[in-house]
Amino acid sequence: MGLMLRPATPNDERFLYRLVYDHMAETLMASLWDPQVQEPLLKMQVEGQRAAYASQYPSADYAIIMYDDEAIGRIIMERGPNTHYLVDITILKKYRQKGIGTWLMRALCTEAEMMRKPLRLHVFVTNRAKRLYERLGFRTIEDGEVTLLMERAPGTASLVSLAQP
Repeated sequence: MGLMLRPATPNDERFLYRLVYDHMAETLMASLWDPQVQEPLLKMQVEGQRAAYASQYPSADYAIIMYDDEAIGRIIMERGPNTHYLVDITILKKYRQKGIGTWLMRALCTEAEMMRKPLRLHVFVTNRAKRLYERLGFRTIEDGEVTLLMERAPGTASLVSLAQP
């Protein structure tokens, strides 16, 4: 079956919570925290992110990344009238570094290109994905202390093959 996206449903809530919880734990190095505060603080982070995305991107599309019939991640996209915005992409740790994120990003770039819209995203300055975004033609348009706002304008250099990983 390979790689595909499907709309998120209420049945995905448990998977999405665990996906974001585990990603937050890794990103925030929660294993170094006092065990008594670890669970409540991570829960607060997950719920805070969910609420922030819902308020900042009320018309965003939520999709589940499927690989061979297994849910392995999520993508949140806001497709606005003038700009496409990648709100979030999160993939289970065991599926990272296998080309899946690259393939998905190329597909999103192609979609935005076909609509003649720029594709924007925020990335932490320390995130390794920043290099991928630069290879795909994204340029920093706003440099914050913690995150960068990057954009890939329509007409940017052609994309490499979209062959699935």
